[in-house]
Amino acid sequence: MKTQKIPFFFIFLLAFAVLISACSKKTEQVQPTEEEVFLPTRSVATVQAPTKAPSCNNVMGYINDVNYVDGTVVEAGSKFVKEWEVINYSDCNWDDRYHLFFISGNQMGAPDFLEIPHIPIGAKGKISVELTAPTEPGEYRSEWKLFGADNRFFGESLSVNIVVE
Repeated sequence: MKTQKIPFFFIFLLAFAVLISACSKKTEQVQPTEEEVFLPTRSVATVQAPTKAPSCNNVMGYINDVNYVDGTVVEAGSKFVKEWEVINYSDCNWDDRYHLFFISGNQMGAPDFLEIPHIPIGAKGKISVELTAPTEPGEYRSEWKLFGADNRFFGESLSVNIVVE
């Protein structure tokens, strides 16, 4: 009996077909059980663009000194409350984010800053600060300025000028 040689080309085709067949089989998808949790290997981060806080054009109109006009004589060491009448010409309501800051002169025992009353757009309001007159005779001046929610000073300064005798 004569043995027959299988041509090389036929073996190559058979191996190629087996390879194609193996690669084309669908892989079985594994579903996690209650005990297993598959986490993604990569997640997409989303970043929101920062939103700019609405800016406010802060404008204060000085109306008048309600009390303790310039040159008022005050007893040495006495406490008094200076009050100014102003109007809010801003495009924002003045709320608890608005303050009155001491900026120069004699602080007369007052804090560095204090909250002002809420004053709506276009409304008049009174801003006051409690002071203590110095114990030494002389003329004293204290200057204050409004500070807005945008962390900036605005408006003209408000002042008190007293005489201690």
